[in-house]
Order: sequence, then structure tokens, then C-alpha cells
Amino acid sequence: MIAPGALVGSVRGEVVTVGARLARALLGADQASLWRTADACLGELAAFVDADRALVVLLDEHERVASWFSWAEAGRPRPFARTGEPLEELVGSAAPFLRIGRTVPVGDLSAVELSLAERQLAERNGGLPAATMVLPVLVGHDLVGVAVLESTEGPRTWTRQFVAEVEPFAELVVRMLGRTHERQLLAAATARARRIAAYLPDGLAMLSPDGVIGWASPSLCEMTGRPAAALEQGAFADLVSPADRARFGALLVAVGLGGDARGTFRIVGPSGEWRWCDLSCRLASEPGVPDEVVVTVRDSHERHLREQRLLAETDRDPLTRLANRGALERFLGEVASSRASAVVAFCDVDDFKAVNDRLGHDRGDQVLAAVAGAIGGAVRSGDMAARFGGDEFVVVLVDPGDEAGQLGARLVGAVRASLGGEVSVSVGVCGPGPAVEIRRLLRLADQAMYRAKRSGKDGWAHLPAPPG
Repeated sequence: MIAPGALVGSVRGEVVTVGARLARALLGADQASLWRTADACLGELAAFVDADRALVVLLDEHERVASWFSWAEAGRPRPFARTGEPLEELVGSAAPFLRIGRTVPVGDLSAVELSLAERQLAERNGGLPAATMVLPVLVGHDLVGVAVLESTEGPRTWTRQFVAEVEPFAELVVRMLGRTHERQLLAAATARARRIAAYLPDGLAMLSPDGVIGWASPSLCEMTGRPAAALEQGAFADLVSPADRARFGALLVAVGLGGDARGTFRIVGPSGEWRWCDLSCRLASEPGVPDEVVVTVRDSHERHLREQRLLAETDRDPLTRLANRGALERFLGEVASSRASAVVAFCDVDDFKAVNDRLGHDRGDQVLAAVAGAIGGAVRSGDMAARFGGDEFVVVLVDPGDEAGQLGARLVGAVRASLGGEVSVSVGVCGPGPAVEIRRLLRLADQAMYRAKRSGKDGWAHLPAPPG
């Protein structure tokens, strides 16, 4: 070990050699060995200045004790600090000098007039030492740590040149302890977050603002049937059903504007099927850290299906099982907001009052149900067939293609075949025309239906759509 007075050219070289050795030791320390490694480093630092006790304190942004490490020769009490303790309570009147980066060496404390608080601080740490050296470590203008070296055996002669040699050694130890400690805290926090994420039933993902997955939780991997390596660095939109991607893109835009956003989307499941999930998104934005979108994914597939079944029942006419008037109105509103084309057919059962009068209302209900079945079976899946009211029915074809010209004849023929001539229908057709004019098409189809009745019933008539 170097003697404090041996300030020759080899001293700086020895400091570099010792410092490099300690840096390797601190960088290699893990959570279990950090205190043991810090003990060895502080022992070397103390021995270098002929001290028998050492304390390193890491400070937070408020200059309060965030963490600390200490060392003492065998048989001597170790110095200590209290977490959260302000700098002034730790170093007393030396604090202003430390803030401007000046080391405070006191070779003989008996010659210094100390305040009562400073003496009490010394007593707390095992008594007033004979000599002390307090070395600050700054990053920019911020004081991030302090090293305190004490000799209890007697005064020390610490020249300015010697202090200058000690300062980089102490700074190295403080910085490396701080870096290693922060790394261990980060590792512990990461492990804790990983454990929490593993137990979360909901999926969790961290996205870049443009929707690229930076991290996926184990539960999200399980929900999608894909490992994290396959999810991360991919677009979250790839997990969303193509039918829902435009809405998901709008959701990300809303989040980017600074708000929370939620929606229900179909997300790919473990077998490649689409499952309904509730997505909740929030923008996480902090200074110095890239923005991320936090996405929570909750499987709501079964609930959604139940709601859809309930909604379907609510929208269904109880007698005919076709869509009811309310469902038709909503459908017309949706169609009117699209750029599609549409054809509308208005159907009325011929002489239905006579059926009720002759055969009774029970048979009349059976007839209506049979007519509805024939009409519903004559249209494509996805088209609208609804009971408009009483013995009137409405059919709407969206983007009808070749279906438009055949619709009236097909509806009349389907009722004839189903009812065997017992009853017939008159049908009015309008279109194809622009969907934005859907309600006008419906009025014209109603007029066409009356034209069919005037022409002898059991037939159909067509009116062209208005120019649009």
C-alpha cells in the first residue's frame, strides 16, 4: 500500500492501477456481492490516505441520502447514514464547499471549532475522529455523492498535492458504486415488474407512438399464442382483425393527441381465430424518456357474444324473427353514411285483413311468419330483411350487383312458393341508387308497391332511383 507522504511520479500510476482493479470489481458485482465489493473498495481507499474508517453516500436530486456504504478497521464502529437524511445533517458546515466541488480535508479536528450539531453527529458515528477528509462527486453542477474518510488514531498531514491525488480515486469509487447500485436497483425493479406482469390476467404491451411493440407481457403472449420474440418489434395492428384496423389506427391517433382511448376490437387468438378484446390505451410521456403507448388487452369475447345475442334478440321481431323497425332504422342510418349503392324493396301482404277476418288472428300470425320466412330466405346473407309494421316488410340490398333487377320477382315468387297461393304480396322496388339517399329510396319503393297493387297485386313494380 502507498504511504501518504510518498508523492512521487509512481503514485499516480498506482492510483490508476488500483482504480482500474476496483472498477472491474464493481462492474462485476451483483446484488449479492455489491456490499462485499464496496467493503473492499472502501478499505483500499481508506488505507491509501491512512484512515481507519470510510463512508460513501449516494445522494438523490434533493441532496438527501439515497443509499450508503461504509467500512471500518476490525474492532472499530462503522460510520453510517440515514436514508433520506439531508446533506447538512450528514456533513455539517462542509456542505457549501462540497456543492462547489471542493474537498474538505481536516488533518487535526481538535484544532477546529465545531458546532454542537456537528459534535452530536460525530458522537452518533462512534465519536469525534482525529482527522477527516470529505470529498464531493459532482455530475455537472449536481452533487451526486460524498466520500468521507476518517482517522481515529491521530492527526494526519494531508497536503494539497496529496488531496489532489486522492480525489480521482474517491470519485471513481463513488461513481462506480453509484452506477453499480443503480444497475442493481434497475435489475430488481425489472425483475419485480416481470413478476407482476406474469401474474396479470390482462395482456399488456408497450408500443412506440407509431404502434410498434417494444415489450409484450407473458399474458399477452398466451392470449395471442405467440412468443415475445415474435411480437416485439412487430406492429400491434398485425394482431388486429383487418376489419378493425382502421378503427385501431384512429385509436392510436387519439392517444397521440394526449388522451386515453378505449375500444373493442377483434384480436388474433392462440389458434388463429379472432377474439373480441377490450383495449385501453394511454400515452406515457416523461422527460428524457421516449414516449410509449401503454396498451391493456382484456379478453371480452364471451361477454361480447352474449351482448350480441341479447342485442340480436332486442332487434328481432318476436313473431316473424326478422329484424324489427328499430333495427331497420339503425341499419338505414349506417348505410346512409357509406359510399355504397343500395336497392330497397317495400313488400305488403295482399288483402291481409281478409285473411284475419276469415281464418282468425292465430292463422293470420302464422301467415305473417310464413311470409317473413319466404322473404328472409330470398335475400343474401348480410342484407337487411325487416318487418316494417303490421303486414309490411322492407328489404335492403347494399352493393346489389346483378341482384337489383331480379329482386322484385324473386320476392313475389318466394311467397307464392311458400304459401301455395293462400296469400300473395305486392312489391315495390327502387334502385340501385346512392346509399346516402336510402330514405328517399325507401319512400319511392313504397310508392312503387302501391303501383303494383293497382296493377292487380301479386306482382312487383320498379321506380328508378333519383339522380344522385
